[in-house]
Amino acid sequence: MGPAWLRGVFPPIATPFEAGGTLGAPVRPFLEHLRDAGIDGVVALGSNGEAAALSDRERIEWIQALRLALPPPLRLLAGTGAESTRQTIERTQAAAAAGAECALVITPSLYRRDLVAADFHAHYTAVAGESPIPILVYNVPQLTGVDLPAEWFLGLPAHSRIAGVKDSSGNLAKLARVRQGRPDLVLLPGVGAQLAEAMALGADGAIPALANLAGAGCAAIRRAASGGDESTARRLQAALKPLAAWLSGASAIARLKAGLAELSFEHGLPRAPLRPAAAEERDEIRRLLADAGLLSHAVPRAT
Repeated sequence: MGPAWLRGVFPPIATPFEAGGTLGAPVRPFLEHLRDAGIDGVVALGSNGEAAALSDRERIEWIQALRLALPPPLRLLAGTGAESTRQTIERTQAAAAAGAECALVITPSLYRRDLVAADFHAHYTAVAGESPIPILVYNVPQLTGVDLPAEWFLGLPAHSRIAGVKDSSGNLAKLARVRQGRPDLVLLPGVGAQLAEAMALGADGAIPALANLAGAGCAAIRRAASGGDESTARRLQAALKPLAAWLSGASAIARLKAGLAELSFEHGLPRAPLRPAAAEERDEIRRLLADAGLLSHAVPRAT
């Protein structure tokens, strides 16, 4: 059974980079904005955080910096997945020592043709056995080419450190089946456009990129759904759906950073070879933020 505090909304935050591409400092006004919006914590080093573009040293520096900058009561989760079980364990232990409270462990994928369900079970069980903090299985087939089915989660060995799953597949039927068969797992979908629907099917919260830009809205959807007010949850969801869908499209990281910049929370550009948002994308994110009533939340720019 995962800890109660994992039942919430946790945006996978962007990693800030300076003009020369070096790792930047946490954007404190942004973190305070998330806290004030009713967000429960943040996920560092997820796919939206360009984890694959950071060295192991930078990963630890970023977790340590966030630990110091994160305003209470926000919790800190961190991505620690790697292609080998051994490196995943090492990253998870290092992240915990740096201040992470839960590890998000993406599926190994480079050698996916040679892996079967039992191999993934063994991988996560081994990581959990050596982890000092809870872990979440991270299923994101759009990036890995690995889509763990409901049967895999139903057969996942119970372990005190396997707290739950972040599933970004968008498969609501799978979510419902896992919820029914594994009440012990915390279920945190990653598709912001489906938050209300997922909550109605038994999700415990979410880890959506949308919550970076619409944290208050995502928190309100969860509160309404948790309180049984499904109509309010769906109404709030409808207002944010165009923005959520756009964020999940191509150039997702560049779009997220452009959106943060529009809200005056500058995080720099993506690391090469990723491209920054094009002018037309910046125009579109500005329009979507305005349509969702979010530009009024922007912090005034310094003059």
